Parts: sequence; C-alpha cells; structure tokens
Amino acid sequence: MNLRQIRYFVAVAQTENFRRASQLLHVAQPALSRQMSALEEELGVELFIRLPRGVRLSNAGQVMLPRCQALLDSLDGMVEEVRGVGRGLAGHLKLGFIEVAALSEIMPASMRSFRDRTPDIQLELLSMASLTQIEEIRARRLDGGFLYNPPKGDPDVVSIRLERHPVYLAVPNVSPLAQLPSVRLPTLQQERFIWFHRSASPQYYDQLAQAIRAAGVHYNVIHHSESEAVMLALVRMGLGIAFVNARQARRRPDGVTLLPVDDLPVLIDLHFAWRADEISPALRRLITLLGDLAEVNFPKKPF
Repeated sequence: MNLRQIRYFVAVAQTENFRRASQLLHVAQPALSRQMSALEEELGVELFIRLPRGVRLSNAGQVMLPRCQALLDSLDGMVEEVRGVGRGLAGHLKLGFIEVAALSEIMPASMRSFRDRTPDIQLELLSMASLTQIEEIRARRLDGGFLYNPPKGDPDVVSIRLERHPVYLAVPNVSPLAQLPSVRLPTLQQERFIWFHRSASPQYYDQLAQAIRAAGVHYNVIHHSESEAVMLALVRMGLGIAFVNARQARRRPDGVTLLPVDDLPVLIDLHFAWRADEISPALRRLITLLGDLAEVNFPKKPF
C-alpha cells in the first residue's frame, strides 16, 4: 500500500464512482481501477461493492475510509507545518532574557508583535543573567537572548543594539539624598554601597568603578548581590545605596527613591544576541522585527 493508492481510495469512496474519481484525480480511469484492484488484492478484502452504476463501500472499506482520511489530514498538516517552519511562520524559539529587559520598551513590544504576526511559532522565554545567556547561545541551548553589554569581538555570537539605558542611584527614602532631584558623584564619598559581583557583568562593573574613581570617590562596598532586585531590597532595608538600571523605576519598591546621577557617564546597552553561524527562518523574522524597532533609537546612517 502506498500513499497514491490511499488518495485514490478516498476519492473513489467519496464520489462512489470511478469515472468521477478519475476526473477529480486527473488520472485515467483504467489506471485508477488497476490501482484499486491491486490494493484490494494486497489487503485480501474487497473495499468496494461494484454496482451497475457506480460503487459503494464494503464493510471493510467503511472501516478503512476514516483512517485513510485521518492519515491524509495528518500528512497535509505536517506538510503545511514544515513549509511554515521553512518560511519562518511556524516552529519554536527558545530565548533568554535578563529580568530588567522585560521593563524596556522594545522587548515587550517585540514579543507582542511577533506573537501577533506569527502565532504558530512557540516562544519559550527563560530568565537568566547576560553572561549565562552568552554561554547558552554558544552551546546552542538558546536561539537568542535579550542581554546587556555582550562581550566585544566574540566570533561566535553577534548582536543588535536595541536600547540604551542610564544608571540611577537607588537610595532609601529616609536618606537625606532622597530629598534631592539628582546627585553628583562627589556627594557620595561617605556612603555605604551595595554592589553586584563583577562576574555578573565585567564590562559594566569596570566602567562604573572607573567612573567613580575618576570622580575621586572612594566607595565603601558593604555587600555584593546577585541581582538588582536583591540590591533594591537591601536599599529598602536601609543597608546602603546602589547603582541600578534606570528601568528599575518601573518596579521601584516602596521606601526607595531612584535619582539621576548628573556626572555619571555610564550607559547600559540592551542587545539581542544570537549565534553568528545559525539563524533559523523564525529567528531571522524576529531579528528583522527587532531591527525595525531598534532603528527608532539608533537610526541607520545614510550612505
């Protein structure tokens, strides 16, 4: 039994007439009759009861028809799904994101737009640190990721810059600093700082430390934290102050004030990164969408 015979059988069963089925299938009637006879011989049963004018299904044919229809429907669905994957309209994307990226403009907007445009692509989003995402992308365990300050000159991972965020100072509301509209670095000389581990983002850590040293500030770090969410919680407890992404203002905890730092020349770049040698059609669609959205923030230079 082959797929052609199954399609022929369904056509004859539905039309109950070899001539009409042959016209529907664009095949000569004798060839169609031979194929059905060969199928019956292979199965060892009669599938049709031949009548003076047309045919009707035998008991065996009635059992076989719904199964053949289901098989053809499944096959047609598989073909459409595979074609959809090839066109970037179906499939699965596994993406990482650093938590604060969800507070940006582009990540939520791109996910909504991508879901609306390609509803048959399943998006799996996993929260993880920026450098962890790079490792997972290299290992092909992630298709891409929303992250900050990717390593420069990486031959395996490329990225597109999406947004640029300033760094704010988080202070407890009980601090005199909370009454100011903004601060300057020299005013922080005697303050206790809650910091993040350098391993979390070496490039950002070094830029921040260098800017503070250049301002002549000798900062007293009393605690290192794994995430900005924990840093903000410790600030709320009054244990110290912390530099955080300005986007944290969108989920600022009660008891904490976020202040611009007038003389801090450090900006954090949000990127979308992926493997340089592996772009599926679905991922290419997402990258194109992100590029269009990012162009609002970073217009392409004219030739």
